[in-house]
Amino acid sequence: MQLTCPNCGTRDVRVASSHGLGEFLKSLVGVSQLRCRRCNDRWETSVWANGSWRFARCPRCYRQELTKWTEHHYNTPRWIRFLLRLGATPHRCPACRCNFASFKGRKENFAWRHHTRAEATPQTQDQESAMLAGQTPPVEESGEQMP
Repeated sequence: MQLTCPNCGTRDVRVASSHGLGEFLKSLVGVSQLRCRRCNDRWETSVWANGSWRFARCPRCYRQELTKWTEHHYNTPRWIRFLLRLGATPHRCPACRCNFASFKGRKENFAWRHHTRAEATPQTQDQESAMLAGQTPPVEESGEQMP
């Protein structure tokens, strides 16, 4: 599923309403219309692409980065409680804060640290050998003095 806007690249998207009978019939077989909230661009995406049909997705925003929730922290509707009693797994979408139950597994666990880390500064040979020996690495002298 393509959940990023092809025009501006943001993931701030919503499910668009279907225009006409053709789009309604497509939505029944898994081809959904999405709309970007920033640039108002509209495109269609399929749940069959890239094997994403095998994993649980948020019913509100279609994302697959999900976490778990526990039943005693939330007031769950009867239908979700029924699904949980049948063995469904409780899932929570942190993007739209939607709690739901599904019999499918999660594709990936959500983590707030999805951003790439800045690369560490390369160390000199002296610093690496000092760290291996258990010593503090030598400090480079700059023109500034600490008070």
